[in-house]
Amino acid sequence: MDRDSEHGQEIMAVVREIVGFGEDDALVFSQEFPEEKMKELRPLFDHGDDEQMYAGSYEVTAGNRDRVAAILGIDLRPDVDYCIEASET
Repeated sequence: MDRDSEHGQEIMAVVREIVGFGEDDALVFSQEFPEEKMKELRPLFDHGDDEQMYAGSYEVTAGNRDRVAAILGIDLRPDVDYCIEASET
């Protein structure tokens, strides 16, 4: 783990990804994105005590969908359920 010099928190080496699930919860979309995008994405999600958003899968909702798409520079299909995830490298 590294240390975030600005916040004094430990930072895991992770891969950030947006994943999408279609009918029957089948994975239909997966795309990695740079950690730097999390600064803009983090305020859009209710992450509780998981400030770095390492521990869970965070649902992209109707309320944040357009902003998430704009930040990541991708089109999100309305018939797909998307989540932001992190996995340790």
